[in-house]
Amino acid sequence: MDVPVRVEAEGATLTGRLHDICRDAALVESPRSWPLGTPVTVAFELPGTGGPLLVSGTVARLAAAPDGMSGMAILFTQLTPAAETRIDFFFALRSS
Repeated sequence: MDVPVRVEAEGATLTGRLHDICRDAALVESPRSWPLGTPVTVAFELPGTGGPLLVSGTVARLAAAPDGMSGMAILFTQLTPAAETRIDFFFALRSS
């Protein structure tokens, strides 16, 4: 997947691309990253799910990404039932 994403932490905002998502976490590529354990807020819109999602998480893993980008695995720490349902709906759309 390749979805625009905004990640906020420590009073700063990064824009990047959401490349993978599951109910518990997301993989984000951006020009830079935050250190492991940094609390973040992630905003994105999954196609066909009815608008933007805003979730809280923690940077759980870092990796180099193509083109000099940084990869961050973000483990969700506060996912509302509505957000869980929309993520599940996104997977259902992709599998049909």
